[in-house]
Amino acid sequence: METSLVETVNSFATTLSDPRLTALLIELCQRIEALELENKNNRKRITELEDIQDDHTKTINDQAEAINKVWNISKRPVVPKGQKTKQRLEKLDQILKTNGSRTLSQLEADLKISPQQMSGLIAKLDMRRYRIFTRDGEGREKVLTLRSRII
Repeated sequence: METSLVETVNSFATTLSDPRLTALLIELCQRIEALELENKNNRKRITELEDIQDDHTKTINDQAEAINKVWNISKRPVVPKGQKTKQRLEKLDQILKTNGSRTLSQLEADLKISPQQMSGLIAKLDMRRYRIFTRDGEGREKVLTLRSRII
């Protein structure tokens, strides 16, 4: 049978002749029991907080995974839907492969399209494959070139 610390001290205190010493022992035992109870409650609260933290960690990981999925989808090249656009992109590739870098105005003339249509076509380009830069000098024209492939 398990006896509490207070009961043990009470039985010991009755054997003592000094009442001040007895009162002091009883008070110490009560404080110890209060601290043990507080310690038990704190352990319970720590366990609850750890469970909550695990839930938050799982939520954060799920959200990070969703962000990565969106990021990977956004990195995929945009595939043009229209037949004319596909043909223009193929013709643009052929021109850049055979003639090298060309200014946008030269490409507009070669493809027989307006500047607005050229802007729309550039917006559909996979910029991992193409590079646009401004040529130095007085004209300062924009130039489109194919990026070199290193194999």
